[in-house]
Amino acid sequence: MKLGLFGGSFNPIHNGHIDMARRVKEQFALDGVLFMVAKEPPHKELAGDVDAVSRLAMAQAALAGENGLSASGLELSRPGKSYTVDTVRTLLAENPGAEISLIVGEDMLWNLPAWREAETLLGLVRVIAVSRPGVEGSLADAAETLRIRFGARVALASFTGQDVSSTMVRAHVEQALPIDVLVPLAVERQIYENAFYQNESVAQKQEKLRASLNKKRYEHSIGTMRCAISLAARWDVNGAQARLAGLLHDCAKLPPESLLALAAQHVLPVDEFEREVPGLLHDRLGAIIARDEYGVQDTDVLEAIRCHQLCRAHMTGLDKIVYLADKIEPTRDYPGVDVLRSLAQEDLDHAVLACMDSVHAHLVREGKRIKPEGEAARAAFQKELMERNRQKA
Repeated sequence: MKLGLFGGSFNPIHNGHIDMARRVKEQFALDGVLFMVAKEPPHKELAGDVDAVSRLAMAQAALAGENGLSASGLELSRPGKSYTVDTVRTLLAENPGAEISLIVGEDMLWNLPAWREAETLLGLVRVIAVSRPGVEGSLADAAETLRIRFGARVALASFTGQDVSSTMVRAHVEQALPIDVLVPLAVERQIYENAFYQNESVAQKQEKLRASLNKKRYEHSIGTMRCAISLAARWDVNGAQARLAGLLHDCAKLPPESLLALAAQHVLPVDEFEREVPGLLHDRLGAIIARDEYGVQDTDVLEAIRCHQLCRAHMTGLDKIVYLADKIEPTRDYPGVDVLRSLAQEDLDHAVLACMDSVHAHLVREGKRIKPEGEAARAAFQKELMERNRQKA
């Protein structure tokens, strides 16, 4: 058996890792590539405070369905730091006659002489090295040094790895930038649902929200946050504001009696329509709860939460994004949602209007009353859009 061993912290695993493993497997005719998740890597300090079990879970989710690629937690059961030479010994004992190829990036190739029992390790494996963008030094020179010093068997991949790193993924999460092109969908979900790599303030708010909502509503809130971050990047809106408003937009999604009691507590005017349908209060109450219980002071964020259901005249870019994200986030599934998702990437204003029209048509079909404020906001937005188009003509 020809086995590729790809070790690392995978903090988190990303598309560059997976692409590298696929291409190495193909070029060198390997039977499989084993991603070995390190518990405590000996050569670097881990960032992001994500435990090894979670990093392994992300790797396993990312590789599910990948032909010949799998993730192992072998090193997680060992106390202390993980050393590759010990892992190789275990794999050879479990797979007599196996040919193991150690897959490393260009930076690791230069560092191999400093690894634990480097000479022994290099006698047990072949090394396959992949060049990486932005790494100084010659891959061929590093390989030749290992051959001369250790008699190592070193092969060089014929391609350059993708320009993506775990550091980049973590930075994107913290800075409220999209990661959908950097990691597989399953990894993106785990990162956002568990608040991995988020700044402390957002992570604390997210954990508080998780405790206050049921599972379905929490997943919807996380989906709205993810979608809002993506739309913010697409339409040049502040990502941190979109993240926070998307996360907390439904923080007051409570039972009808609780909403009415909360409105009374905050002396919030409640009209006859809202007494009949108390759910209509959750946007205005959400802005109050976000301010008073989650400590949100940003008035733009609070306003986006307040108008995410019925909208308003003269909506900001943030308002539009949170309104849309609520309706088209990944867990939403209704006729026409994919059309709205595509339109949201092409024309933000027309996507908002199409979404308003879709909601209106749904209420009419269901025979439900339509709140006048919502209709007024829709009419105002139609007028604004017509005027904008007229000025462009």
